[in-house]
Amino acid sequence: MKKDLLFTATAAIGLLLAGCNANNQQTETVALDESETTIETVASATPAATTTDSVFEVAEVMPEFPGGTQALLNTIAQKLKYPPKAIDDQIEGRVVLQFIVDKQGKITDIQVLRGITPELNQAAIDVVRALPDWNPGMQDGEPVNVKYTLPIVFKLK
Repeated sequence: MKKDLLFTATAAIGLLLAGCNANNQQTETVALDESETTIETVASATPAATTTDSVFEVAEVMPEFPGGTQALLNTIAQKLKYPPKAIDDQIEGRVVLQFIVDKQGKITDIQVLRGITPELNQAAIDVVRALPDWNPGMQDGEPVNVKYTLPIVFKLK
């Protein structure tokens, strides 16, 4: 194991929402650990579901990490553990996870949409599983289950 190898884990946050009629796009660049992280937000006015137990692709108010996007980036950067095998093998890349932020703000049903290696995929799942509860999404003034997509970038320094 290369103990002297420094690494940074950067997180790219994005809402990757599909199946919507009208989209507004916004891109923002945030500095984190001397690297750039791009946050892409895609929003739409059309929800994918209408019942209270359904999972929405888009809600009137999307779920939000407590403290906002910068707090999410900081938390991921602090808690993400780069697997030693991936460091030894010099593996970098992006793991794209999708999960549901339920009505109580809890993260459930974490799935890997696009992975790199089993070790990096698990590290991404572990960091998302360790996140505190979110502010839930809202539709018609009621909390709803909302699907959320989160890319996590692994980059060695």
